[in-house]
Amino acid sequence: MRVAHSFASPFLLTVLASVLAGLPNLAAAEQVLPATQVGADALTTDDSYTAPTVSTASKGDVPVKEEAQTVNVVTHQTLTDYNARSLDDAIKFISGASQGNTLGNTKDSVVKRGFGSNDDGSILRDGVRSILSHNFTATADHVEALKGPASLLYGAMDPGGLINVVSKQPQYVQSTTLSGSAASEGGGTLGVDTTGPIGDTGLAYRLVAERQHEDYWRNYGIDQHTLVAPSLSWTGERASLTLAYEYNDYSDPFDRGTVFVDGHPAHVSYDKRLDESWAKTVGISQTASARFEYQLSDDWKTRITYGWNDDRYSLAIAQPTKLSSSGVLTRQANGGHYDYETRYASWDFIGTPQLFGQEHDLLIGADQEADDRYRGKTYRNTAQAGFNIYSPTYGSLAEPSVVSQTTSDLSNQLNSTSLYIKDNWHLDDRWILVLGGRYQHYDQYIAQGLGASRSVSLDSNGDAFVPLAGLVFKVNDDLSLYGNYSRSFVPNTTVDDSGKTFDPEQGRSYEVGAKYDIAPGLNLNLAVYDIVKKNVVTTSTVNGESVSEAAGKVGSRGVELDVTGRIAERWDMVGTYAYDHTEILDDPTDKGNRLSQAPKQTASLYLTHHLQVPAQWGDWHAGAGARYVGDRAGDNDNSFYLASYTVADAFLRWEVPVAGYKTRLQLNVDNLFNKEYYPSSTGSGQLQVNVGEPRTARLSASVSF
Repeated sequence: MRVAHSFASPFLLTVLASVLAGLPNLAAAEQVLPATQVGADALTTDDSYTAPTVSTASKGDVPVKEEAQTVNVVTHQTLTDYNARSLDDAIKFISGASQGNTLGNTKDSVVKRGFGSNDDGSILRDGVRSILSHNFTATADHVEALKGPASLLYGAMDPGGLINVVSKQPQYVQSTTLSGSAASEGGGTLGVDTTGPIGDTGLAYRLVAERQHEDYWRNYGIDQHTLVAPSLSWTGERASLTLAYEYNDYSDPFDRGTVFVDGHPAHVSYDKRLDESWAKTVGISQTASARFEYQLSDDWKTRITYGWNDDRYSLAIAQPTKLSSSGVLTRQANGGHYDYETRYASWDFIGTPQLFGQEHDLLIGADQEADDRYRGKTYRNTAQAGFNIYSPTYGSLAEPSVVSQTTSDLSNQLNSTSLYIKDNWHLDDRWILVLGGRYQHYDQYIAQGLGASRSVSLDSNGDAFVPLAGLVFKVNDDLSLYGNYSRSFVPNTTVDDSGKTFDPEQGRSYEVGAKYDIAPGLNLNLAVYDIVKKNVVTTSTVNGESVSEAAGKVGSRGVELDVTGRIAERWDMVGTYAYDHTEILDDPTDKGNRLSQAPKQTASLYLTHHLQVPAQWGDWHAGAGARYVGDRAGDNDNSFYLASYTVADAFLRWEVPVAGYKTRLQLNVDNLFNKEYYPSSTGSGQLQVNVGEPRTARLSASVSF
């Protein structure tokens, strides 16, 4: 029986309600302190490719050079220049990050330091774990990547790191931007982003809305969504509150890509799909959040955060199961109805007290999280042969309709309660000792099947302690060196079609690095790491059924380099390089193999130039760059490899006032040289390999007033 949706934190909700009810009294408090600002205001208005502070590593604004971990920031300006439309577009500016199994391009999937999948819980929105299929929308302001284990502050988390998509916040300066774009494949977008104060109430609003309707780049399919995202902020003398909501109605093609034959792409048309017109995902995603902050004193503030996100969707797949030597593909019509939901609440105390005569950046907090993944009716039609990949004829495979008794009605629930503490202890002007720990209690419940076929696969609970220790040495104002030891912990939520479940994953990591300001506004980050994780689960498809197994122990070690910022007057750059050696260390069949989807080398270089032209001609910006992704094992058996690739992008932007309004016209061209490449696979053999987009162009225009 499925557990009803109810958040297991009435205490925190009661506290939040009582705090909100007392807002007028808080605003009238006798002691006047500076107002606390919530969100990404500084980054929103900055044209820099660098960020001096980050919030993800300590849940507060701590200088980057004082953190004992690697944090990369893709700023708002970087995303704007290269017209990022997805998380895949954003991660090309992050060292050691690449695309994982996207489930037919329907889910975000980022491999970080060799680890990552489309359901590993490593994608956050405003610091709250997200269960949504796609997390980068028109509301995104910037992206922060915290490398290495992040379980100390964020609970169950893969040791490769996390990606935090930070949203645009309401501003106290009136501004409205109307925008539109046209895509080379056909169709485009229309959007509005408006923000400003509401009289003298201390309130500010923001509304972001967008409608997209574009032709898919392959021979059929439509990408479309309707997004509406209002938010409201209130700022008093000592308190602030931000409420936000986002609604996204979407429909995307479910494209299983192409097939490989003898380790190489089949000689088929690059732009022709091997499925059917009904192969797509249709759904509605929603998020809601509330964040309240109150300045207790000069040294302390408290923050209460609540977050909720829900993704309800249906998908239909023409699943390839077998390919004959003559090119005849056997396919199975599969599908299902899904309801994924997460609920989160935390209460943090953040301070900079003087203890033992020394300064501390201290975080003490507690959180509760409920992760509820429900799959209703699941469809498994009989596999059908007869589809010739060299001369495809569509319409012969019927939509999914046969209900699977054993795999339907899957309820997969994970609830946890945690206490955590982190202290950046300033021993003197140069040495910072970073200590932290998290105690987490969790409950898991997994059951699936209809009627007599229903069975409980897992009903258990457990406890875990996750430590972190680090040391920072500030050589001078421009250079800091650091090292850390940390652990990660993830209760396994994987259950395959046979009902098999697995023990929790556990990882440990060592990392040393350097952070150096080469010049004002130009930063260098260098990191060397070693990660080991055990109880890693891999899932493959055999005869249309999902089959999972645990690779006993895997390892990842490597080096990352990022150089970001202004290299000369009117010139900005993003440069990254990563070398990552992954290996399956203990497994009955795959020992010694590389991990699936993990490139050994990645690199990128992007340059932007502010052209010097007469003022009457407006402002002109141009930029170009390329990213390199090395070869990757297509599966953990290493039965085939995806070849390395280099893809180049470019843009040109013209800004000029028209009738007193700021007007912008921008052309972006992605995959400038029309490279054919294969960014990822499902890890299920050579029949499901993702196909990279060819050269595409987008013309965007906006007016701000």
